[in-house]
Amino acid sequence: MKFKRPVTPAEMSRPLTVLCEDIVPGATPLYIDVRPLNGAPADECFPLVESQVATYGGDLVVGWTLWEIPALFVEAEFHAVWRSPAGELVDIAPKKSPTRRILFLEDPLRRYEGRQVNNVRRAASQDSVVVEYLTALDAHFELLNRGERAHHHGEIHWEGREAAEFDAIQKRLAYLQLQLDSCLPSFGPYSPCWCGSGKKVKWCHRDQEV
Repeated sequence: MKFKRPVTPAEMSRPLTVLCEDIVPGATPLYIDVRPLNGAPADECFPLVESQVATYGGDLVVGWTLWEIPALFVEAEFHAVWRSPAGELVDIAPKKSPTRRILFLEDPLRRYEGRQVNNVRRAASQDSVVVEYLTALDAHFELLNRGERAHHHGEIHWEGREAAEFDAIQKRLAYLQLQLDSCLPSFGPYSPCWCGSGKKVKWCHRDQEV
């Protein structure tokens, strides 16, 4: 079995430690349970948490969800979780890929300003395919969020030169994804479990398929 998507890290690797230090020096990430709100849209954490705070109290906590494909790359996704009135941190946002826990790095200096924020990625491998893939993801984000589109949510209608640029990036990403598939590591007993528990496969879903 091979990793098909980034998962919740089971331990703090060197690349992940460096990434955290670059984003929030001196901070330590924490595992947080995911308890998604029924019927809520996926990946809409900020409005969901704001609504939760308005209804039940507590606080919106800004930070970064940490992901990895072991030995290939690590990344941090700008995210918000809910701190309940009792002080418990909970991730209430549904995920497109169900996850039991996230590894969350609180960032007290950041604020959500309505703009899309790119994931922060670091290659854990010097393989040229990995480096090119991450570069193409950055180019894709830059185009999608160029100018006023940074505040835009929903479908984008491409025209002229940007339509050609978008098509070229999409083709590049598709090609690199095929190349990346051959680099993807396989699950072993000490790999982070694909379920997102933050545990290693040996102590989690050892006898179950992805």
